[in-house]
Order: sequence, then structure tokens, then C-alpha cells
Amino acid sequence: MRDVFLATGSADPHDVEAAGISSQLLDSWRRSLRYGLDASAPRPVQSDGRESNLSFIDTVDQVLTKRESALEQAMCGLSLTDADGMILRQWVRDPALSTWLEKQSIVPSINVDETSIGTSSGICLLNGRPSMVRGLEHFADDYASVTSAGVPVIHPVTRRVIGSLNLTSRYEDTSPVLLSWVMELVHEIQSAFQELASRRERMLLDAYLNENRDARHPLVALNDQTIITNATAARMLTSVDQALLWEHASRAIRDQISTSRSLVLTDGTVVSVQCHEVTNAAESAGAVLRIRPVVDRNARSGSSVRPAPGLPGLVGEGPRWRDLCRQAAAVAGSGTVLVVGERGSGKVAVATAMAGHSGPVTVIDAADAAFDGAQAWLQQLDSSLRGSGGAVILRRCDELAEPTALAVANLLRTHRDGSVRVFATATRAEDDRRPALLGSEFASVLTVPALRDRLEDLPALLDALTRRCAVRLGRDDKPVRWMADAVQALSRLEWRGNVSSLETVVLRVLQNNRNGYINASDLPADVVANASRRKLVGLEQVEAGAIIAALRDAGGNKNRAAEDLGIARSTLYRKIRSLGIDLSTSAF
Repeated sequence: MRDVFLATGSADPHDVEAAGISSQLLDSWRRSLRYGLDASAPRPVQSDGRESNLSFIDTVDQVLTKRESALEQAMCGLSLTDADGMILRQWVRDPALSTWLEKQSIVPSINVDETSIGTSSGICLLNGRPSMVRGLEHFADDYASVTSAGVPVIHPVTRRVIGSLNLTSRYEDTSPVLLSWVMELVHEIQSAFQELASRRERMLLDAYLNENRDARHPLVALNDQTIITNATAARMLTSVDQALLWEHASRAIRDQISTSRSLVLTDGTVVSVQCHEVTNAAESAGAVLRIRPVVDRNARSGSSVRPAPGLPGLVGEGPRWRDLCRQAAAVAGSGTVLVVGERGSGKVAVATAMAGHSGPVTVIDAADAAFDGAQAWLQQLDSSLRGSGGAVILRRCDELAEPTALAVANLLRTHRDGSVRVFATATRAEDDRRPALLGSEFASVLTVPALRDRLEDLPALLDALTRRCAVRLGRDDKPVRWMADAVQALSRLEWRGNVSSLETVVLRVLQNNRNGYINASDLPADVVANASRRKLVGLEQVEAGAIIAALRDAGGNKNRAAEDLGIARSTLYRKIRSLGIDLSTSAF
């Protein structure tokens, strides 16, 4: 019956029932044929050289060391794989069986999942259940002389399959006891992981309790799976605040930052956060974050001086943005101002806000000088500077040719006492003389912070940009809420295009989403790929984008997404983890 099925891809249901072939075994044969595998020539695949999970191997080794005597007596071999089916380690005491395994290339660093060698005990990684495959039930002809029994290893905390333990014995030694024994071993392994997880959580809890001496002060203890807060912190923090704190802790641990940093919560409260990693010699259990509200010095001293007002129409409460607002307030209503900053950071918006309601605001783009001709462009600037009241914003003045820049400097000096206030914007370029040619003509220079330096303003920016984009799309005024996982994903991007790039992302999301809330799964595939826990390069970005798109098309169903991509479900799970594109169960 097996030979007929492998030759034709089909079999009579009565023959299948008579042969006692299970549906899961038949499905595996069918998938093996779809993979294009050859039963007469199985080809285990060499792994891609990725780093092995040493903690996983050590935990299993400790469990099996206690069973050393049973391993010595058993005429079998044990193979530990990761979630992809790559063999991490083997324990084989039978020399003849060891020779057979080596001959079949079933050795450490080789991938033996279903996509590589077809039907074997490795199907336990796909179906998530203990599986036993006897003799000719294997897809490969050469495996007819053995029986394999595999059991998935499921992490007791994350509930994810992290690998499998597989037993190989001679076919004549086949017994139901084999599978029961492997299940017993895996139960011990999972109990060991539970103990490790409990120890890690206890370390975190002990650190939290040790620091939480005064419940009046907000305190947070967290790791990639857990967050513990006292009542004061719980009242202060929203889910978005928690997501941003997770990101802050991740960066602080990675970069070994122990100094305090100012953050702005979603309600506008400015806090100082100090991160202390919780660790012992062997592992990191997470971090404890001490949170202290930042008290305004003027308020504390009783001074009547009020905080600087914000810039009209613009949002932000972070320390970098507040510094800019204070500087803008100091030069309000007088003098020429040069606004510098990276592309897309909002320089024209800042200049427009500073111009206020003094009259019409005319924006003259220096880039047009090359197209309109320098003489015509200079005449337009001269005419605008002769007006009565209002403001002129000279955009991208650093893109002027040197002769034109010198002519502009002359015009600014000529109209210095006019009623039109002059602003200019430039991208900071240390090795470019053109901004320097005009810089001396401006009484004040303000620097707009890059978005990556004011990520605490991200929630407020998202809300403001969402309202603006909704108007552009002709939407009603229905509020849209950005969920914590979406904000966390966006906070991981480098934002080379700054606020301008953020607005583009918001517009793309709203064009494809009419819900009242936006999750990370609603973000464009390329955005989520770039928000990975680690920097993806080359084909990794392409691969991540394809996976995210497939998951979205499948409505989040990973089984269907794996089928659409033509890969095993276990491979999909592994790639999601390794690429770091899933925030649903892990925060770091």
C-alpha cells in the first residue's frame, strides 16, 4: 500500500484502513511528496550555522545524566532537536545503531524535519503530539529497519514548541513502551524548565520586593514575559507607557546604561527612569525600573515663572521638545531665525508656528531656484521681503548654489529693518559651507530634535497625525486608538525620515484600516520587518515582509500562512521567532 501511494500520490481508503495507516501518517506522506522528496534517496540538510540554544541543551543533558544507567541498557539512541528539526545533541550507547545513524547523516547540526527527510518521528514538531513511526511507515526506504518515537518539548511558560526528543531503535525492538519512555523524559525536561523559569521569576520578584521599600514611589520590575508594578506605578502607567518602558529597559540592558533618563508618559507627566538589571552569574532575570516624577524647579522654589508655552499646532512634551519650545519662546516676535534639523523633522512646521498670527506666511523653496532660474527666484524673494507684515520662510536654504546664497545674504541685510519676519530652514551638514554663508544673517539658530531623540512624544504624534490624515482621507471624526504593541513596534524604527516618515506610515495604515484601534498586525509588512528586535539585512527583510504579508492575508492563521508560503508550520514559527517580528508573547 505504501509503495502505491508514494508512486501515485493516492490510495484506496479501504486499503489504508486495512493497513492501519493513520490520517496523520498519510498526511505526512502526502506533504513529503509535495516537498519533492525522493524516498529512495533521503537527503538530511546541513543547518545554516545558526547558534544553538545552549541553555536548552544543558537542561536536557542534566535530565538525561540522571538516566545514564537506563541509556546504557537501552538498545536505542536519543536525538534532541530544536523547533526546526535541527539535531542539537545525541546520546547513543549502541555502537551498531551509532554507525547506522552516521551512515544516514542523522547527526548533530543536521536538519531532520519533515521537509528534509520526510515522514519520521519528527512530525511531532508539526502536529504537536507524541508520534511513533514504525519501519516502512517512514517515508525514506532506508529507514525501514528502524522505529522512531518523538515527543515535542513545550516550554511551560511560553507554551511554545522549543524542540523535540526523538528515540531511534531497531524495528525488531518496537514496543509501545518506547514512546511512553520518551514522554516521561520530556515531562522531566519540561519540569526542569519550569523550575528554571520559576527561579528566574523569583529572582525578579525578590529584586522587586527588595526595592519596593516605599510604596509611595513608582516601581516596575519586568522581563520579556512579565511585568510587576506597585500600586503607585499601576495608577500612573497606561499600556502604552508599559510598552515604552519595556523598550527602554531592553536598550538599557543591551547598552549597559545605568544612568537615569527622562521619559514622558502618555498623560504628559515627565518622569526620570533608572534601570537596574537583575542578574546572577548565569542568567539575566530582567530589570527593575525606579520611576520618579520630575518636579519643575520653578514650581519647587515658588517662582512665578511659568513653563514655556508649546508651539501652536504642534505636539510634544519630551525634554528635547520642551527645550526647543523654551528657545522658541525666548526669541518670539523678534529677529530672524534659522531652523536646522534632519530631513522630515518638522522645520517648516516649527517656523510656521513661530510666525504665529502676525500675517500671511510665504514659503519660498530654495530648491526652486535651480528650476526657475536664480534671477527670477531672487526677484520673488525680494518682492516677498518688501511686504507689510507677515513672515517669509526660506525653505532648504542649504541647497542654494553659492552665488545665489551670497545674493540672498545681501537681500536679508537690505531688508533687515523691514516689517516682514524672516525664517529659514536647513539640514545640518557639518562639511557644507552653504548654511554658513547665510548663518551670520540670522539672529537665532534653533535645532529641531530628530524623532528618534524624542520617542516619548510618539503617542502624541500618532494621535495628531492620525487626525490630520483622517481629514485628508475624508474620514469622520471618529477617534482612532493606537494600541501598545503598535506603538512599541514603531518605537523600534530608526526614522531616518523623522516625523514626515511617521506621517506616511500613519496614512498607509489608515488607508487599509477603518477600525477604531490599530494593533501591530495592522502596520505595513515592511514596517513590522524593520521593527524586529534585531536589525534585519538583505534577504532577511524580504523574508520577514513575505511572512508578515502571508499572516495578514491568512487573518493571523499560522497554519494557512505556512501553506501559502510553502513551508512547514514549525519553520514558520522558528522564522517568526528568529526574525523577532512577533510582539504577542515577548516584549523585548
